[in-house]
Amino acid sequence: MVNFFRKRLVQANRDGTFTIRFPDFIRELLVDLGSQLDTALDHDTNPDLHRLFPTAYADDAERDAGYQVFARGELIDSRREAIALLAETANNETLTDEELTSWMHVVNDVRLVLGTRLDVSEDGHDDVEPDHPDHTLYVLYHELGMILSEIVDGLMSALEQQSDGDEPDDDLEGFGINLTDRPDDSHPSDEN
Repeated sequence: MVNFFRKRLVQANRDGTFTIRFPDFIRELLVDLGSQLDTALDHDTNPDLHRLFPTAYADDAERDAGYQVFARGELIDSRREAIALLAETANNETLTDEELTSWMHVVNDVRLVLGTRLDVSEDGHDDVEPDHPDHTLYVLYHELGMILSEIVDGLMSALEQQSDGDEPDDDLEGFGINLTDRPDDSHPSDEN
């Protein structure tokens, strides 16, 4: 059953910041995974990194090789900056848009690496039995997906606030439910 009334783990604030409600063990996990990703970026031949550096020109190997030489360093630098910012802000209760976006990039990158290692596809059903040797990695992959979803929802909520000029959404507003105003002045007990 969905808990409609739980607090969001990433809440957009009116001042453009975000309140972060991830428990400490999630924060520590993200820092550790970011550190592992940083180390993995040093290994050009690591096949698990393939999705982080996709082919730009599938029909032209020479042109793609040139792109990889040009872009790879910049991509690594931007990933390392995001990892460093996540580590610096992991214990903060409030993040800026830039900081939360860095968290999003790191979580997404780690998920891409895990997905490559596990050979996860968009259309595949990736549930595995508890005795599967990679069960823990699959669980981590799915948990990172939920964390990523929380971050994206928080960022989207802030964009909606900016475009509407309204106060932050409450938990029921997204469902089109308004419990304070009736469409007319009638009351259900008046109909009897």
